[in-house]
Formats: sequence, structure tokens, C-alpha cells
Amino acid sequence: MPVQAGTPRSGTRLGNVRVRRARRQPSVVEVRKLKVQRPARANPLYLVAGFAALIAAGTVLLALPFATESGDRASLTTALFTATSAVCVTGLVVVDTADYWSRFGEAVILVLIQLGGLGFMTSATVLILVFGGRLTLRQRLVVGETLGRLGVRRVGQLVRRIVIVTLTIEAVGAALTIAIFMVGESSASPAHAWRGLFTAVSAFNNAGFDLEGSFASLIGHGRNLPLLTVTGGLVVLGGTGFPVWSDVVRRRRWSTLSVDTKLVLLTSAALWSAGAAVIFFFEMRAGGELRSLDPITRVVDAIALSVYARTAGFTVVDVAGLSHATVFFLCGLMFIGGAAASTAGGIKLTTFSTLFFAIVTSLRGDEHVTVFQREISWRQVNRALAIALLSVAIVFVLVFSLTATSNRIFVELLFEAVSAFGTVGLSTGVTPALDEWGRLTLIAGMFIGRLGPLTIALALAGRARTTPLRYPEEVISIG
Repeated sequence: MPVQAGTPRSGTRLGNVRVRRARRQPSVVEVRKLKVQRPARANPLYLVAGFAALIAAGTVLLALPFATESGDRASLTTALFTATSAVCVTGLVVVDTADYWSRFGEAVILVLIQLGGLGFMTSATVLILVFGGRLTLRQRLVVGETLGRLGVRRVGQLVRRIVIVTLTIEAVGAALTIAIFMVGESSASPAHAWRGLFTAVSAFNNAGFDLEGSFASLIGHGRNLPLLTVTGGLVVLGGTGFPVWSDVVRRRRWSTLSVDTKLVLLTSAALWSAGAAVIFFFEMRAGGELRSLDPITRVVDAIALSVYARTAGFTVVDVAGLSHATVFFLCGLMFIGGAAASTAGGIKLTTFSTLFFAIVTSLRGDEHVTVFQREISWRQVNRALAIALLSVAIVFVLVFSLTATSNRIFVELLFEAVSAFGTVGLSTGVTPALDEWGRLTLIAGMFIGRLGPLTIALALAGRARTTPLRYPEEVISIG
């Protein structure tokens, strides 16, 4: 008798039930390997490629015959050097801007200064937004890193605001500069308007280019207090950057400002004061550049040169006539530079101040670096140390390359190398006299100086990770 599934079999005890179950057919389940997407990181190669492309385009335009005043084609080295100096907002030149280049060439230089000052990635983001494009997460990360601590949220809105504020400041500065030139010359002409616009844009972007002629910079305006005040104000605004402006405008009170803003403002004031004091002291000695001036002009020119020397590239005195002590001190100011996420160059103020407080912490025997009752992580201290040491190594290579092919005084070659790396543009007159190798060395110095610290910071930020394994500590001999 067949036994039905689920029914008890006869003759068995209660509870002793045998149940037949239908056998299931085997089935094959296909498991696909999931692709693990790594988090998007800011790629510093975007910045390098962008600046290189912009320099290449500027070189082609400046190599055109109608870019020069004479109508002759500029040499490839001259065009490349000028384009690199403009994009990297440096101001070092091998030919005088006003005497050598035509209006077209000057316009190309001005556009390169503007794009280089805003930063290639910021400018590219603006173009994408204007044409209705959307930013990818990777693009937002890159732009966010270039803009400093403002983050990656609402990058499009942030960049629009930066461009609007930048153009507004430049427009106001240009109007004041044009008025000053017209009043000083007692005439109104398109040449004065172009000269004032060029000077204002160059000053805000800390570029150091001018249209005064004969490599004069602002030497002939040492007693023009209104002009020095306007250009100095533009230099300071451009060298502090939008993050600092935004923080000051939003919070307004010193106690509520961020640590980053406090460091930038205090370090800037300290360097301006120290620079002016050193310049005044050494140039008031016999044969000094300030000794023949009246008392008020001496003070004004010392302050102006201290402000310009950090990254702007303008000068009110002949740099070639400065004492070696002053020139060497200016190398330190140029090496430090301005604030992060600004138009300035150098290793940046926050890098310098972070290392300064780390030294103070070590001398005190403390374990943690504290600034304004806030602790700075050792990861940031190590990042600042890496940027500073790599920058020193780059300057060493630049100076070695210049000394290998030039017989000029060492301090002059050091000054030119630091000026190129710090994207400052001050010169003792050595740059126009350099050979092809020397000019290529400074081209590399300007390019690396503009992108080097930022690229290093981006690379280190992208590689930040926590290691689960730590080894036993060991004490080594230091000092």
C-alpha cells in the first residue's frame, strides 16, 4: 500500500511518521564580481596639464609677428619665458613689456595673468558653468582643494562669487589707478587707461608686470603715495585670497575668526614690519638706496618694497643697488610668499607659521602643537615640513644650475632663483643677461614654483591613510 506524503503509516506508533518530500532540482546561481570603486581624489596632474596647455597657447600667440612692437617674430625662448612668467604670475622678463610687445602682445600677457591668477582649474570651472556643464565629483574635489578650506559643496556658486569679487576689486583698482595716472600726467588718453588697467590687474594677481618701460617698474613713482597705496592694497588683497576675505567679512570679530585666517593676518603683519625695518636699516647706511630720499619717502618706500617683495614683483627702488644683506633678506620674504588659495606664490604663510609653532613646541618640550587654543595635528605639521624641505631642494637645484653656467655673484643668482620659485618677479638685472640654459632654468623654476607646493599638498592630502599596524618606537640621535 503506497504511503501518501504527509500521512502517518499504519502500524506505527503515534508520532512516528514518515513523510516523503519532493526532491528539488539543483539550480545554478551566477554571482558577478562587484567592482569596488575607489573614492575620487583630487588629481594634481589636472593642474599641471592645465597650466602647461595655457603656457603653450600663450607662447604660440606671443610668437606671432604682430605681437611685437617691431613686427619681427619673438624667439621661442623669449615667447616661452614671457608666457610662463605671465601664467605663473611671476613678472620676471627677458625683454621690457612696454618697449618690446605691441598692444596685442600686452593684451595676451594680461589675459594670461588673469587666467593664471585665478588658477586654471577655477577658470576651467567657470567655463564649464557658463556653457551649462555639470561638474563631476572629481572636478569638485580638485577645485575644492585649490580653493583651500572652503570645501567642495556648492563649488559652482563659490567660484562664481570668487570671479565676481575678483573682477569687482580689479575694476575699482583700475579706476583709481587710471585716475592717478591721468592726474599725474595732467591729460586723459587711451594709453593712460590701458596702462592703469594693466597695472591694476597685474597688482591684484601679484604678477609684477608693468608698462612703465625700460625695466623701471614703479621706481619713478616712489613719491606717489596714492599710487603706492592703491597698488599695495591690491597686492595685499590678492595675496591673502578669498578664504581670508570671506572669513573676515562673515565673522568680523577677531575672536571668532578661524585659526587659518588669524595665522595669515598675523604672519603677514609680522613679515611686513620686519621687512620694512630691515630694508630701512640697511639702506639708510652710506650708499644705501634710501639715504638720498626725504624722511617720509624713505619710510613709504621701505614699507612698499616690503609688501611688494613677498610676491608682487613691483619695486620702488633699484634692486641691483641694494646691499647684499637686504637682497639676502628679501630672498627669505620671497621664499615664504603669501596665503594659500591666493594669487601669491612661495611655500605659503600657513606652512611657515605651522613650522614656526612646531619649533616653539619642540623647544618648550610640549607634545602637541597648539595655536590660539587649538591643536594642529602632526599630520599637517609633517605635510608643512615636506613642502618646505622639497621647496628648499628645488631652490638648491635651481641655484646650482644657474651657477654652473653663469659667473655672476652668487647672491644675485640666488635672488633670481628664489624670485622665480616664489613667483615674485623681482630681479637684480641678471635675468635679461642669462643665456638660453639660464632662461630655461628660470622657466622651470617659475612653473614648479607655481604648481609645486600646491601639487605636493594635493598629493599628500590624497594619500592620507591610517595604518592598522604600528612598530615599536626607537630613539635615534638628533643634533
